Amino acid sequence: MGFSIKELTYKGKYILYLTEQEMAGPWFSFKLIGKKIGTIPVVLKNIEPTPIYKMVNSRTGTVIDRITLDFDIKEYLKILIREKKIQPITFKKEHSSIRLYIDVFNRPKVPYINTFFTLKNISDFSLIDFSMYFVFDFDINGLDGFDNDLSGYDEENDIIYQFDETGLYGGFSPLSKSTNYETCLTKDFDVNNDKLNLSNTLHGKPGEILSALQIKFKTLEPDHSFQTALVISGGLSKEELIENIIIGKTNAIKYLSQVNRSVKSEQRNRQEEAFIKINSFESIDCNK
Repeated sequence: MGFSIKELTYKGKYILYLTEQEMAGPWFSFKLIGKKIGTIPVVLKNIEPTPIYKMVNSRTGTVIDRITLDFDIKEYLKILIREKKIQPITFKKEHSSIRLYIDVFNRPKVPYINTFFTLKNISDFSLIDFSMYFVFDFDINGLDGFDNDLSGYDEENDIIYQFDETGLYGGFSPLSKSTNYETCLTKDFDVNNDKLNLSNTLHGKPGEILSALQIKFKTLEPDHSFQTALVISGGLSKEELIENIIIGKTNAIKYLSQVNRSVKSEQRNRQEEAFIKINSFESIDCNK
């Protein structure tokens, strides 16, 4: 359960095609701090099984799709205990959720998609050394060109991108300035407790590659929030891609107040009955 873009086209040409869910969306890493648990490192891919990720509600519209879900710290720790990675913990009544609000703006007749991510720590735990990663396994020209992509990073505009010899580009950039970037062979991509920072390097040869950006945010205390927006676009040249993303960022800024009103609304934070039973069961093959 989570958020993922499986397919995406630009002017009828694929820039994302049949991408694995965990390779097309946000990842997170942080350290949980608590009196009982001490310090526990956490790495979350964008697709994690229930009940680790629990759906709160969702709304689908003609232009805006909204998703609200919770990361349940206790459920995550229970798995670590079963796997004997940490010592057993006696849970009481601590609040243990980190809420993620996702607002996808897919307006017609514009060459970009804007997705807003608002993360609120509604737990009693502090999150330190927090990082958010945006990961996209572009397949420029779909099956006809998935394994011959090249890549680049425009430092001035903080845009990472892939392209091929046809001149078709796919890329993305967040509103918050990235701290690290990386492109590499998809099979080699990894974020783990021993490798939390992207390498600031580009894969120098054509191949089946993946692009990622990282935003470091020092600490997320209880009741504090982190918010950014991601602009994804394509182009028939590097210049067109950059122009599309710059326009998309300008547009995203205009909608920040609307997104903030939504995430604070009572309706957005109300648990939908349809998800209560679903969330109580562990999903099968959710992140396979």
